[in-house]
Amino acid sequence: MLPKPGDYGRAKRRLEAALEPVPDSTDAVVESFLTSISDLLDLHSSCWHESDPASGSPVYGAVLCEPPGSFMESMQYEFRRRDVNTFADLTRDRGGVASIFLTTGERPARSLRFREMIEPTGVCDELRVWLKDAFGVWATVVAFTRRPMSEADVRFVADVAPTVTRAVRATTAAQWRTSVAPSDDPGPSVLILDAADHVLAADATARRRLALLPDRQPTGIPGVIAYLAARARFDGEIGTATARMRTPDGRWFLLDASAMDDAAGNVAVVMQPAAPSAVLTQVLRSYGLSLREREIAALLAHGQSAKSIASALVISPWTVQDHIKAIYRKTGIGARSDLASLAAGAGWN
Repeated sequence: MLPKPGDYGRAKRRLEAALEPVPDSTDAVVESFLTSISDLLDLHSSCWHESDPASGSPVYGAVLCEPPGSFMESMQYEFRRRDVNTFADLTRDRGGVASIFLTTGERPARSLRFREMIEPTGVCDELRVWLKDAFGVWATVVAFTRRPMSEADVRFVADVAPTVTRAVRATTAAQWRTSVAPSDDPGPSVLILDAADHVLAADATARRRLALLPDRQPTGIPGVIAYLAARARFDGEIGTATARMRTPDGRWFLLDASAMDDAAGNVAVVMQPAAPSAVLTQVLRSYGLSLREREIAALLAHGQSAKSIASALVISPWTVQDHIKAIYRKTGIGARSDLASLAAGAGWN
């Protein structure tokens, strides 16, 4: 049965109630979102990924029920056999919500992944949601439904997506602030993947670091590395792919994947501790600080005075003070020493 106009409003109110107060994890936020739309959209299953807010690369994944296909299969349609509604497309779409049924003009079999991966399971449509705002890309959600999505369905999801995005960003800020990252070897480590994402070679540090990353795929490598490798191989515009991520025990790493100059499809992945300044920027994004506010907060954390910041940025001291007030308000801290503690949590000693 198709939803009635009032059903959307009731679902939105249920979702807002479920997210007040904000749940304590991204998984809990997304599960509340999916619960609120399950009956409305006749949900079959779903998968979702937390993202590196700066690059949008997925760094951790989870599923609900049994969604069609697999993460590794979906990478083929994302990069190698470019299909409709790729996440790269959604980054350029201001709405960030798309249905295969509607994108294909109500002919979903025109989509490769629908025809080959989704339709054989009995699913009627796939709805992709990119949870993004002015401060970054926080998560992606893929909902598989038992009926085709309508324009009203997509408008409803686009309407509630900012609420879900704010909740995900809030949980991210809380998680990133709760623990100080343990130290790690300072240098880079390297592993080489073959075309099927099996590890051809790796140094000892790379193997140890791999064990710290979540979301293992059948080949034994984490999902984030599988994504970066696929993008490096098949995205002709770049040939490289990068993500910053935090491990479950609090370590921050920078991952760079680069296609090798051979015909075998091999990829080199360099993994190293992320620079403290970059980590602090990630944390400050989660608090909703603007680009200028993040810039000033980093200088404050480095011990610079408001006067020296004004001189360095060629702005007035009064403007700097206004930004500092906004930084303290958004982060919930009350003094420069608290900001320094936040920076220390990012590994900035």
